[in-house]
Amino acid sequence: MKRGIIVTGGGHGIGKQICEDFIQAGDKVCFIDIDEKRSAEFAKEHSELFFFHGDIANPLTLKEFVEFAMEKMGRIDVVVNNACRGSKGILSSLSYEEFDYMLSIGLKAPYELSRLCKDELIKNKGRIINIASSRAFQSEPDTEAYTSVKGGIVALTHALAMSLAPNVLVNCIAPGWINVTGEQNFSCEDRAAIPAGKIGTPKDISNMVLFLCEQDFITGETITVDGGMNKRMIYHGDWNWYYRVND
Repeated sequence: MKRGIIVTGGGHGIGKQICEDFIQAGDKVCFIDIDEKRSAEFAKEHSELFFFHGDIANPLTLKEFVEFAMEKMGRIDVVVNNACRGSKGILSSLSYEEFDYMLSIGLKAPYELSRLCKDELIKNKGRIINIASSRAFQSEPDTEAYTSVKGGIVALTHALAMSLAPNVLVNCIAPGWINVTGEQNFSCEDRAAIPAGKIGTPKDISNMVLFLCEQDFITGETITVDGGMNKRMIYHGDWNWYYRVND
């Protein structure tokens, strides 16, 4: 039987690759995205791919999306919470309202979507896969909103895993540097910064999503997929690494 898959932010980048790979695996996929034109064109490419236009910061939109997905697919087996938006932080005076909007997209929506799909997922012994970021564990200046969202979804993952056990397995993937634009002109220094020797691709993340959906003894985990970048120790002057202090 074909699984029913729902994906947020499925119209581009990592989300689009996830949709394509589930379709390739023989599943039905329903995705939501705020970019209507691009996403509608993508959905036309596959008969088993369904697009719902909307802003997931709105809880009513999420309810309508789940109802649409059930109408189109008849079942929901996997929820992939992928959508998020980048923004700045405290140094650029990000407002309370802007910060809250980021939380609504990247943290509140995954909770609400999980809640709305809970009974269907329990019935089908389903999966929830959350997409976080290595920025949940490491930061650059002026990234408070995005980092907070990604740290929050890591915690939400293990909380949901305990609440929905044993019927629903819930895991999280934390991508590192992923080339979502198709850029080809990365420098040798860019590639050398990553122990795996390359910039990641959406396929690297989608492969892990599909892998986790086939496992039955992994839950509550966050798996970092960053080519080993977070494991590199950096000291000024070692291995040609130099730290520059801005005046």
